[in-house]
Amino acid sequence: MNRNEYGSAPCRPETMQAYGFDPRSRPETIQGIPARITAVHRGLFEIVCDKGCGFAHVKPGAYRNRKNDHPTVGDFVTIDWEPDGESRILATLSRTSYFSRRDPSSAGHGEQAVAANFDYVFVVQALDRDFNERRLERYLALAWQSGATPVVVLTKADCANDVETQVQIAESLALGVDVFALSVRTGEGMGHLERYLAPRTTIVLLGSSGVGKTSLVNALAGEDVHATGEVRASDGRGRHTTSCRQLIMLDGGAMLIDTPGMRELGMWEADDGIAQGFADVEQYFGACKFRDCNHDGEPGCAIVEAIRKGELAPERWESYRKLKTETRLSRDKEGFLREKRQWEKSLSKQIRQMKQPGRTDMPDYRHEACDETFACAVCGAVVVPEHAGSSHRNHCPQCLSSVHVDNKPGDRASLCKGVMEPIGVWVRKNGEWALIHRCSSCGKIVSNRIAADDNSVLLMSIATKPLANPPFPLWDVGGQQAAMG
Repeated sequence: MNRNEYGSAPCRPETMQAYGFDPRSRPETIQGIPARITAVHRGLFEIVCDKGCGFAHVKPGAYRNRKNDHPTVGDFVTIDWEPDGESRILATLSRTSYFSRRDPSSAGHGEQAVAANFDYVFVVQALDRDFNERRLERYLALAWQSGATPVVVLTKADCANDVETQVQIAESLALGVDVFALSVRTGEGMGHLERYLAPRTTIVLLGSSGVGKTSLVNALAGEDVHATGEVRASDGRGRHTTSCRQLIMLDGGAMLIDTPGMRELGMWEADDGIAQGFADVEQYFGACKFRDCNHDGEPGCAIVEAIRKGELAPERWESYRKLKTETRLSRDKEGFLREKRQWEKSLSKQIRQMKQPGRTDMPDYRHEACDETFACAVCGAVVVPEHAGSSHRNHCPQCLSSVHVDNKPGDRASLCKGVMEPIGVWVRKNGEWALIHRCSSCGKIVSNRIAADDNSVLLMSIATKPLANPPFPLWDVGGQQAAMG
């Protein structure tokens, strides 16, 4: 297949209707002829229209006050056609669907367009090493937000040990979404995708590097549209083999929008998508005892009760909270920072009050133990100060979880408030056991002494986990030592 100087496949000589254009979507007042963006190259656009294929640039000043309409791959635009040079893009027509993310080059301040005017979003994850529940939730929320229909495509099924279990996990997260496991190499499961490949239908592929998107595009196109790259054996990651976002016309008349693998997928105003993707979480919001419940351990909280009963996974709740925080930050950064500053002022005031001589109504947890009763934010158990065996009570004795409230022990100065997960056990010099906690939101790791009434079975399970999954066969330890000697 011949390619242009940018390495993209040439446009097919089809009519605009074949590329999905609806003449009714063009207002009579807009000048120019309709075209579709088929690729984006740092300010230069590949286009196709009824007069042919070519390149185009944005008319200077045309989008000065309308940055959200700046063209991206899949957009229908109007142009001043120039057969012997670059055409000019005059306006972007209304979109039926739109996918964007937080622009990684703008320090979180801007929005980056990814694709527009597609019918389905193929959320692609690999079943060998890339399968990640939290990343899948993130992609699904953005897919729902786009206005198109998500489809979960699990590639490299021939490399997975337990495909059925991973499919079930994906189905439990992708509520109301079709989930398919397939192998491009063997052809297994590829037939499931034919129902989405109708003429004039557009599909966008989303996934990180190394998940097999390029191989999937080549298989659906029936030819090597892109070169494929090797995946590192050390971590299962691949390099970007797709260098730009582009639209590819298949022989059957369907179109694929391929996107480069994204190392970072920041949320950008995705409230509606989160609501659809996390309907299993939001169903509890109207069932709390108090209408202004913050779902942060208050009495009668339906979320806490659902987690306690096992109806809602704590990881699912934490993922929901994290995505909501991200999209809120993108929507109202000033408001978010204003609340943060108010919290910091309140915290400083509280610390000053604790330092006042003779003040006894506000305990200073940096110098004295916390003896408050509280409800565990993870399992909902009521935690009392008694039976700990010491003055320390900094985690739940049932699930061993905690909440990230301190920057330094006892200062209550952390703004994170993420769940501190028990990930390990270590033994101090005096023989005392201590838990290793890691914050599920920011990743901070701390050590906390165990309490006398801690769940002993769960403690042993955490302590023996490395032995249950050793990095080498235990039966060959003696042989390895002999070889080293």
